[in-house]
Amino acid sequence: MFPVINENKELVGIVLLDDIRHIMFNPEMYDTTYIYELISAPVDVVRTTDAMDVVMEKFEKTGAWNLPVINDGLYDGFISKSKIYTAYRKALLNFSEE
Repeated sequence: MFPVINENKELVGIVLLDDIRHIMFNPEMYDTTYIYELISAPVDVVRTTDAMDVVMEKFEKTGAWNLPVINDGLYDGFISKSKIYTAYRKALLNFSEE
């Protein structure tokens, strides 16, 4: 998943690896393929002000494993469901050791 942002760092959309794989290995397509042909809207976004229950609800609702993060209207990165689960497991381990 690749973010597409404008000059103001606002998220315009995303490009999925599956959508460009056929282009990556076909150099003849490099000069005739444009990003606007490949861009799609993300299924949802996470805002830095979202509580974790809201974030997890977005993951469950969309079935996504990665979602773009927006901070004050600007693209800030991606968050992955697997990273959240890993952090949660570590927190549980630390909690159980105390």
